[in-house]
Amino acid sequence: MNIGLLLYPGCIASGLLALADIFKAVNLRLHKPQFEVNWLTLSGETFEVGNGVSIATNKLSDANLGALVVPGAWRDATTVVTAQDNALVAALSKLPDQVMLLSYCTGVCLVAEAGKLTGQAATTTWWLAETAADRFPGVRWKPASTVVMNTRNATAAGVNGYLPLGMALIEQHCGRRVAEEIQKYMVLPRFKERHTPFQGIPGLLQQGPFMRAVALWVEQCPAEALTTEALADHLNLSSRTLARRIKRETGYSSGQLMRLIKHNQVSDELIATSKSIYRISDELGFADDATLRRSFKQLTGVTPSEYRQRFE
Repeated sequence: MNIGLLLYPGCIASGLLALADIFKAVNLRLHKPQFEVNWLTLSGETFEVGNGVSIATNKLSDANLGALVVPGAWRDATTVVTAQDNALVAALSKLPDQVMLLSYCTGVCLVAEAGKLTGQAATTTWWLAETAADRFPGVRWKPASTVVMNTRNATAAGVNGYLPLGMALIEQHCGRRVAEEIQKYMVLPRFKERHTPFQGIPGLLQQGPFMRAVALWVEQCPAEALTTEALADHLNLSSRTLARRIKRETGYSSGQLMRLIKHNQVSDELIATSKSIYRISDELGFADDATLRRSFKQLTGVTPSEYRQRFE
């Protein structure tokens, strides 16, 4: 299978370099060239990927591809697709339908701009979810999914999205056993779905300095001391004004939002550490661990221990 690894100005090439090595490992394991890597740019020039490393490339329009990997770039939500991408987007739009497009991070938006995701399910990085939904309403966005696989395309969230995409492609063409062996012997992180019931919280907190100030105060305040009045005093607002503004910007009541933010801290501790429930409840200012267990289950539907087993 001929796999194109696409380079373009500002792209983050580290994932593509890793993929090239992973595909080489598959070829060595199978004792045959299962995957042929083809470095590509729009014009076929030598491309500097950074840190003094340059790669000779072929021209995208001349390549006979089975799949093309489109990485993310150093951009933000306002520059995810710009006029400088017009030629690249046009080239992507002209690719034959039989070329499978694998994109991740901001690269997903380039593929969407090319019209290759219209009418299909896709995901992207959490901080792009709102931008992507507004700009590409014809795509069936699944922001709660880390990876979405379709017949003609696959999309993944995050700058490390190349890994689940690459492993899925290996499993598809070489079988699960080979994919598991490559993962084992290259000591690659095992992909697990990590989207939690608190997935939307980061997006809410990116809405502006007001929401960030709310979140910072809630995270620093003991759980037992969280009240709308205390938050309003901290922000020099009346309780009524604060409640109206939070409701308008998030859809939550002030109490609901504070509860979500504080329990998101609990979620982070459960996933990222081995701390006991007692210690987490003490550090985050809950009355006791029983209170934490009860409120956490009310919010998520599972106990903290069950949650840790599911998402760690």
